[in-house]
This record gives sequence, C-alpha cells and structure tokens, in this order.
Amino acid sequence: MSFETARNVAVALTQPLTRQEDVPLARALGRISAAKVRARSALPSFDQAAMDGYAFRSGEKGLSMVLPIAGRTCAGDKPGVLARGTAHRIMTGAALPAGADTVVMQEHATRRGDCVQFGLDIETGTHIRRSGEDVKRGTTVLQPGCVIGWPEVALLSALGIATVSVARPLRIVVLATGSELRDVGEALPPGAIYNSNGPMLSALLTGPNAHVTSLTVRDDLDATTHALESIAGSADLIVATAGMSVGEEDHVRDAVILAGGDLDIVRVAMKPGKPLAIGTLAGAYFIGLPGNPQAAAFGALAFVRPMMDALLGRSPANRTTAEMAFTYPRKLDRTELLPVRLNIEQGRLIAHRSGPAGSHRMMPLLAADAVAVVPGAATPMQAGNCLEVLPFSRTCPSG
Repeated sequence: MSFETARNVAVALTQPLTRQEDVPLARALGRISAAKVRARSALPSFDQAAMDGYAFRSGEKGLSMVLPIAGRTCAGDKPGVLARGTAHRIMTGAALPAGADTVVMQEHATRRGDCVQFGLDIETGTHIRRSGEDVKRGTTVLQPGCVIGWPEVALLSALGIATVSVARPLRIVVLATGSELRDVGEALPPGAIYNSNGPMLSALLTGPNAHVTSLTVRDDLDATTHALESIAGSADLIVATAGMSVGEEDHVRDAVILAGGDLDIVRVAMKPGKPLAIGTLAGAYFIGLPGNPQAAAFGALAFVRPMMDALLGRSPANRTTAEMAFTYPRKLDRTELLPVRLNIEQGRLIAHRSGPAGSHRMMPLLAADAVAVVPGAATPMQAGNCLEVLPFSRTCPSG
C-alpha cells in the first residue's frame, strides 16, 4: 500500500472514543475539549473605561467645557450615576457611570480644583470598552476537538468558567518484542541489547491526553499472543515494535490473528518502515512498527499520532511544508522518510539533512527535529523543492 493511502486508511479506521470527563480549568492545559463551550456572559460584561481620565456625557445641550467633578470610580467599584452637567474621575477598567457616553483621557484634560476643563476637539464615545465587544453572550468560544492552550485558559477564566469537559486520556500500551532486549540497569550478556524503542515510544506518545505503559516480550509466538490477549481489554491503542516482518522469529502479525485481531494494512511502500501493520484487536486499535529506531519513531510520527488525534476527536492538524536544502535520489515505488533539522532562513522554513543514512542510527535523531516526507519519483529531489515535514514536537520551530 502506498504511504499516502496507508495514512488515510489508518485515520479512517480509527473512530473517536466517546469517553469524557470534567476537569478544573487549572488542570485542563493541553487537554482536548469534548464539548462546545458557550459564553455565559458578555466580555466585557459592562461598559468600562479604556483609559484613566474623566467620564461625562458629551451630547448634553449647552454643555460647558469646564465641568464639576461629582464622583470618582475605580476598577472594582459599583457603577455610579452621572449627574447632569458633571464629570466623573474614572480609572482604566472601571465601570462607566450610568448616563456617561465618553471618556477623555487625563492627558487631554486639565484639573482645576474640583473641576475639569476639556478641549474643543472631543470625539463622542471615545475610550470606552463596550459590553460584549470582545465576546457576546452565547458565543461559542471552544469547539470539541480543540487543544486547550494558554489563550483558551485565559478566555475561559475571564468568562468565569471553572470546569471544562475534555476527552479522557488514551490508554496506550507499547509492546517491545525481542529476545535480545534487556531493560536499562540489567546485566547485558553477549548478544543482548538494551531496550530503547519502548522508552522512546513511551516518551514520544506520552502527554496530557495519553497514559502510556511499556512491556517487553521475547520472540515467541505463544508468549507474544498471550501478551496481546492480556493487554487488549485494557488498552485503547496497542503499539508493537519489531517482529513485524516475515522472518522465522517475527511473530507479531501471526500473534495478532491468533489473539482474535484483524489487520487492514500489513506492508507500506516506505523506507524505513515497510513492515508496518495496522488493525484492531479486542476493542483496541493495533499498530505494529519495525524494530529499527528511526523506523519505529517515524512510523509513530506518521501513523500513531494521527490515530491518537482521531481517537480523541481532535481536528486534523494542518500539514507543515518546508523547502529542502539538499538533493536526494528517489525511487519510483516508495516514499522515503529522512531526519531533518528545520530552520527559519530569510522568512522561509528550510530543512537540512541531520545525519547519514541508516534506520539503525540514533545520533541523527538528536540532530533532527522533523522528518521529511520524500515521495517516490523517477527524478531526484532537488534542493529548493517544497515537501511535507513531520515535526517531532507539536509546534513548528520559530527560528
């Protein structure tokens, strides 16, 4: 299956979960909203002064430019009432006195004892924040599927909304397969290696909307089948790594079928990551990634993250493109994924190669912050071509 088709199939296969919970706004940062939020009040909720100055009614017939100061209103005071032919001293954010329609900033007025003198060039209605000019009551301020960031926290706080409904965190299990794997801290016998894919994928996928646990299993069909059966009922998404090809010790695909699962995708025309499988297993979604670190990481960025977004009901992210700073020979029959470093140069997002080829290599990942998606073609990719990139983080670099 082509890389692009496989991505579309993976997201189409994944249906949003309906679990949600109400959390205090203080703990909602980074969570995915699960319901519409409407403003219960206007913002501002009352007419208020936008400047320190003097409030008065400019439309009064025969109004003098020298008015007695009949009151003083500070932010937090109850709204006063403006007597005819008078002015109120008023501070920024204070409620406009009833009857006033204009605020003259203090720099454009002259205080003379208990009176204030204005100039002749006063414009009616100036320096007032009108009720509802920012948000009208009943306006939808948060849609389902949106990430709650600091701007959303600020707005919801200003509207007095103390709790918000969010999608419950996903339950993800990372299953690293391989008889050679040892956990960090264990003795390392000859021929064994430390498990890096499990910690890597756990770190890549963990966040406010996902709780990730990691397990290992040896290269054995019965052991792998039993591991999948034991975790399927308590997981929303199972991410396996290694054991996905067709070698004598690659058992994961067969184990999925024996455990009662189905696979919709079993190979993808991509490098690295060709032996990649996606399907379902006992109410959970399953994705099997290759064992080489770059292949596992890039498969998680290209497939697992979009599936997680779909499960959470999150709006699909806009694709990011960057200008390539290098040439690259391409194959017609596959998409290639390359680790790159993104920089802003002369206002353009530029991608640079971050290291030599080899999906087993880890050092290029440290120098990279994105993956370039190089589609198959009969001609080499040229420097200056604009291609899709998959940033490691959710936000694109700023420079």
